[in-house]
Amino acid sequence: MNKKAFAAMAAALLLTGCSNPFDKNDAEEAAVTTTAPVTTTEAPEIPTATLPQKMIYLRMGDDESAEPFLTSDHITDCSMEIVPDQPDDSTYVVDIFFDDEGKEIFAQKTEEAANNGGVISIWYNDYIISRATVNAPITDGAAVISGLDMNGAVKITGWIYECIRPQDNTTDEGEQNG
Repeated sequence: MNKKAFAAMAAALLLTGCSNPFDKNDAEEAAVTTTAPVTTTEAPEIPTATLPQKMIYLRMGDDESAEPFLTSDHITDCSMEIVPDQPDDSTYVVDIFFDDEGKEIFAQKTEEAANNGGVISIWYNDYIISRATVNAPITDGAAVISGLDMNGAVKITGWIYECIRPQDNTTDEGEQNG
């Protein structure tokens, strides 16, 4: 699905009663209700002025002061998927796709985490959005945030799209942007 279609779908979801994915209060709520498997609501220890805004950070462990090993500069795309849970219920996942360099770094860090029973966390600015214990190296160049409801998946996908750096100066149709 191209980015324009996804953006239109996300906008439609937002206009039908979902909350603003960029609202700071909702981000705090998302950190409590949509992360998997464990969440935190502790106040950030690092002032937000020390980090560039509108970035996704991947860190070893769940400490905000840990140096990020990947940022949204290495994310090429993301998607939201529905995963049927039970006959009348579904959960959502957000898939995050890395560029070639990000794929290599992510594979190395997940191998390191798997060997040590470590945790990798994903942050939107200074808000933790996912925390997971890594059991095996992930070498396919994609991270998955699972166990989300529709609102949480829409918010997280919106945050990631907000943070993705343009890879070139053209649109999907190949037209030059002004």
